[in-house]
Amino acid sequence: MKKMKKYTIILSTIFAMAFMSSCDQDNLNLNPFNAVGVDVALNTPGDFEIAVNGLYSMMIESTYYGADFMSFPDVLADNLIINLDARQTQRTTFEWRYNANNTRGNFMVNAYDVVQHANFILENTSKLSAGEQRDNIEAQCLAARALAHFDINNVFGKIPTQDGSANSSLGISLNFSSDIRQTLGRNTVEQVYTSVIADLEAASAKISASNGIERFNADAVNGLLSRVYLYNGQNQQAIDAANAVTGSVSEFGNFTGLWDDSSDDGVLFKLINRDADTDVSTAVPYSQTLTGGIFSEYVIDFGFFNLYSPQDVRLGAFIETSPFDGVLYNHVSIHNSSSINAGSGVVDIKVVRAAEVQLNKAEALANLNQDGPALAALDLVRSQRYVIPAGGETGQALKDVIQLERRLELAFQGHRFFDVKRQGQSIQRTNAGQLADGTGTPPLFLNLPAGDCLFELAIPVTEINVNPASSQNPCYVN
Repeated sequence: MKKMKKYTIILSTIFAMAFMSSCDQDNLNLNPFNAVGVDVALNTPGDFEIAVNGLYSMMIESTYYGADFMSFPDVLADNLIINLDARQTQRTTFEWRYNANNTRGNFMVNAYDVVQHANFILENTSKLSAGEQRDNIEAQCLAARALAHFDINNVFGKIPTQDGSANSSLGISLNFSSDIRQTLGRNTVEQVYTSVIADLEAASAKISASNGIERFNADAVNGLLSRVYLYNGQNQQAIDAANAVTGSVSEFGNFTGLWDDSSDDGVLFKLINRDADTDVSTAVPYSQTLTGGIFSEYVIDFGFFNLYSPQDVRLGAFIETSPFDGVLYNHVSIHNSSSINAGSGVVDIKVVRAAEVQLNKAEALANLNQDGPALAALDLVRSQRYVIPAGGETGQALKDVIQLERRLELAFQGHRFFDVKRQGQSIQRTNAGQLADGTGTPPLFLNLPAGDCLFELAIPVTEINVNPASSQNPCYVN
């Protein structure tokens, strides 16, 4: 795993620009532009293309989508339990004992790096001739800024549907400039979501139809809009955005191939991770592969493991039951190996998939009491994972099974904590141990009650020290 950095939002532009001198330029086939100053750095179309490439590389850092963000939302929630026989990394996160000196500071820095780098490009696009290329560059930057703001807020602030006071509560600091000298106060959650939606809607209007899934594209932007609208309680808008997505749910026979990079069926947007370039091991926060087998720091909660039907293709794709030094565990295997890369855990990161979009749509329709269309959207996913049970759910039973399918489909991909949080629910882990049959040592921390202020993680003390306009979340104020 790449070494994690400990910087602050105020300094992040420095590292955003320094990135361009340290990335694999042979792979990008362009020269670095940061060494000659801002006035020269972004002048030609090629300069802008390499700058946009930098955005995607920043997103795949180990402190963001490359590894950290694909693990800690599950560590915080109820899909996993810690293996106390292993290295016990992220233990304070798992046990909800984080504080201003021990929080997701590296994640915050990396996500804000993406924001400020996007801002730097946007501040210079007037140098390009008006037209499709300029529109496409702007759209990708707007989408990247929106996604980063969205992700940061959901960790450190409330989510609009979480409770009645969420919208007026403090979210995170919105940043629309690359100026490293600025200090930024915290915006309200409502302001953050308004900005995220505005950026994504603007990106949707400008994005090129020819972008592949390795870049933000029309389906990816609309898929993200369906997610953000759902989190914001805008059910009809979530449905409309989902309907604008043309990609289809991955088929049963192709599903396992999604996770070893042999298939892209159903993927709307992914980050390319290669041994020769980024070489980030997405699996590292979960486990390491050693001579004795898979050595897992976090294993599947036994209660969650039993929610997968034996006929569910996700059971084999996501979970490996195998021994380490003769002891049997249920390991997370979704990020372990690639058909393209030799490096352990060096896999492409799937950020948006059509299955999630259909589940967003199904939930939004059920919230509007449109049970028939909601069931149809749900069954587009279920029919490609296992045989759908006879009969169709309605009412609360339908809403419950949609949430179950979200949990099963999006496990270990950075979703679970936010799905619990946005619905104002509690986190309830089963009292099971770490071994494959549920025996062993159960976790000491089993329940985080609904409404607990620990659902909003602590703002890093380094951020507040350097950015005095910011402020701490209530749980962590002495």
